Parts: sequence; C-alpha cells; structure tokens
Amino acid sequence: MLVEIKEVKQCRNKAFGNFVCRGQNDALITISMKKNDTVAEYSATIFHELMHLWVTILRSKGFRCTNIKEHRFIYAAEQHVLRMAKKHLRPRRKV
Repeated sequence: MLVEIKEVKQCRNKAFGNFVCRGQNDALITISMKKNDTVAEYSATIFHELMHLWVTILRSKGFRCTNIKEHRFIYAAEQHVLRMAKKHLRPRRKV
C-alpha cells in the first residue's frame, strides 16, 4: 500500500490529523501543524493515523472490528505513546 503523509497548516475538520483511503492500495494521512505544536503531540498523531492504516490492512485480510472498537483501541494505545513521547522526546522549538 502506498501511503502519503502530508503536513498541512490546519486540517479542514480542525482535527489533529486524518486518515483517508483513496483507493485499494492508496492512502493519505494529513497532519495539522497548528494542532501538533510539540514533538510529543506530533508523534501521537502520526501513531494514531498509522493505527487507522493498520486496522484498514487487517480488515482487508478479514479482521472484523467496529469503528467504535477501533477508536477505543487506538485512543488507549495513543495515550501510552503520548506518555512515552513526553518522557523520552525533546520538545520542538516553535517556528
């Protein structure tokens, strides 16, 4: 699968990031630079959107999961990643 990760000033829906399938083997992840102003937030958002990609790939292999369960799992995993990122990654300077 081809995945494009694009940094944008702000997502249209005001989200931290978005994941969109553009075809069977093509996906787009957009990351809001306005919302993700620290390395920890940026890393958690990238992780979150990549988890959507992961679930999408699993679904194509027959995995069944509701959108609610998908988000519950992703948010729980994201909180752990955010905690670890804040602990281990240096803050990015604002430009």
